[in-house]
Amino acid sequence: MAMARKISKEEIVEKLKDDGDFDRLRLKIIRRLKDNEELRNNMISVVKESTALNRPGAQNMKTRQLSDAIFEEVGSKMLSQLSDGLWGIIRSEEGMKNEIRETVQSVYATLSNPGGEKCRPPEHKIRTPVPGGETSSCPVSKQKQELIHGRVEESKGEACSDEEDPELPPGFA
Repeated sequence: MAMARKISKEEIVEKLKDDGDFDRLRLKIIRRLKDNEELRNNMISVVKESTALNRPGAQNMKTRQLSDAIFEEVGSKMLSQLSDGLWGIIRSEEGMKNEIRETVQSVYATLSNPGGEKCRPPEHKIRTPVPGGETSSCPVSKQKQELIHGRVEESKGEACSDEEDPELPPGFA
């Protein structure tokens, strides 16, 4: 029996990028961040209350100058709020945590079994029903990987549907 080769983190990230999974997940996270009304309203109020916006002569400033002054004053606070919101989406069960985990596990399974080889019968087989009415004697972990891969494939269309935000953020074109 051949030893299974160790899959590096870099290989997984490269495969995620090559397959488009990384961009799909990133776009989905950005959309969820943009849909966070509480965060948006909080950031709007921070900008409206900034002294740079409310000081005399602010209306006579060029847009770029005013924008830079506001960013200098409240930029770090806003970036901190954005970061907290982003990590909240990534780490929450309702957010992207499970989808990210499933995608990474699917990529790992693909890399560790590149030829899609059939399972070799182990010493003690676990016979488990598989969707479709079949029964398999492969290890349970292989079945989980297949189910995860199928679920990830089904959800790929969600992030790419045309009815959602047609304007892509920078880096998605």
